[in-house]
Amino acid sequence: MNHATIAQHALSYRMAMISDSYTAARVDPRQIANVAVECGDPTIDAAIRRIGTAWVRGGLAPDAIVEPWSGPMIDRIFRDDPTLLDAIDDIIRTVHRQQFSRRRGGTTPTVIRHRPRIVHRH
Repeated sequence: MNHATIAQHALSYRMAMISDSYTAARVDPRQIANVAVECGDPTIDAAIRRIGTAWVRGGLAPDAIVEPWSGPMIDRIFRDDPTLLDAIDDIIRTVHRQQFSRRRGGTTPTVIRHRPRIVHRH
């Protein structure tokens, strides 16, 4: 199974639930999904595994997970297991963190900052 395609359809499904058509038109789930998979974060892998497991347990054909998601069976799976929405949100948060968070630890600032000298007087 193609993880990027699964993530893309999961993101599209989530966007259809929470956004208006204007916002949905401005978001590219394929691009977000590609970034998600390329970043190699274990959170993404775990989220896709949770979605895939729920998909099969819900009685849906495994091959259908790479097709656009819609219909009462898919809605039922998400209704029965609300943690699946959390899985999709984990994908979104991880991509956001990868693209927009500052790097931490081990990086050298480009501007050297000097601290004022501390003078202790007795």
